[in-house]
Amino acid sequence: MSLLARGPVAEVHAVEGAALKVYPGRFDRRTLAAVERDRVRLAALSAPVLPVERVELVGGRHALRMELCAESLAERVRRAGPLSPEEVGALGRALSRALLAAHRVDVLHGGVSPLNVLFRATGEPVLADFGVAARQAFRRDPLHGVEWVSPEALRTGVTDGRTDLYGLGAVLHFALTGHSPHPARIGEMTGERVLRVLGDPVPAISRPDVPVALSTAIGRLLAPDPAKRSLPPTGDGPGPQDPPRGASRRWRAVAAGPVVAGVVAVVIAVVVAGVVAFAGWPRGGEQAAPDRTASAAPAPALVLDEPTDLGGQVVLTWTAEDDGLYFAVVFWPEGEQRRTVPAEHRRTARLPVEAGRKYCFLVRGTDGEQVVESRPRGVQGAVCDR
Repeated sequence: MSLLARGPVAEVHAVEGAALKVYPGRFDRRTLAAVERDRVRLAALSAPVLPVERVELVGGRHALRMELCAESLAERVRRAGPLSPEEVGALGRALSRALLAAHRVDVLHGGVSPLNVLFRATGEPVLADFGVAARQAFRRDPLHGVEWVSPEALRTGVTDGRTDLYGLGAVLHFALTGHSPHPARIGEMTGERVLRVLGDPVPAISRPDVPVALSTAIGRLLAPDPAKRSLPPTGDGPGPQDPPRGASRRWRAVAAGPVVAGVVAVVIAVVVAGVVAFAGWPRGGEQAAPDRTASAAPAPALVLDEPTDLGGQVVLTWTAEDDGLYFAVVFWPEGEQRRTVPAEHRRTARLPVEAGRKYCFLVRGTDGEQVVESRPRGVQGAVCDR
């Protein structure tokens, strides 16, 4: 066997003219049944899907045998640069057909990225690595490939057909620009990138040779609101407004929703520690405030509106008299340690929480000299103090 690639969990080897994706151990009975079910359903499709030929054991570990392709989209862009608009249009139609066909037979992809868009020796693009069960069968870094994950999947751990649409949009964005919708920045920590994926809109594609219709279609796929995503026309089957049929499913391994939300919260807390220290804001439950002289100007008013509790997340909005403030949100389960999330210059935030628990929230703002703080507000009847 010859090693071709190493992913967050499995390794891909070339063997006897085929590709063998080898996992670190055996699937449990339920996972194996789900993998086999998806394999059979996908094998019956006449769509640009790379089917799994069979599931086998290699040295006591489960492996998926499939056709050996020439290269991935990630490799092609790295080798030759971004694709032309015509190539991306053709790629988008092919991948849309693949997802539409898979969703019709209730198979989700769950992790669309440039690494699993492959090109056969003939040049035909195909979508590989379908299935949530195999992807979540073994422990992995839940933030791996965060730039390809939709905001709602990152926030809640739930993946469905519209999550796949976001992944498609991210792939086409990459094919046109050579980078993800949320490219890493020099010196940026992982948690800061997570915040951008959760809260920042994807910048419009600025290539002058890209038709407006193509950039608009990609923008729809990357809409933060899942309900506003739609497939581009494929030339067959339902039109772009018909939603995919893939049923919602929970991620089932150690990277399940609560764990992802917890990891995101921990990473955010680490990032904010530096912001808090830089801005001179109190940490955790400390009550100290920055020194202010008698001649200091009055602090601008900052008002936090009543939080909107959506179960697994809370939406906050606030107003301030000073348009130049830099904001951070402080939140905590009633009676527990506080966490801080930078909101920069935004006036809204969406925070992952444990459904049904009592939480408190407040917003701090600074102009670099003064710090102003809103009155705390709670959900689920929480009693909040400063």
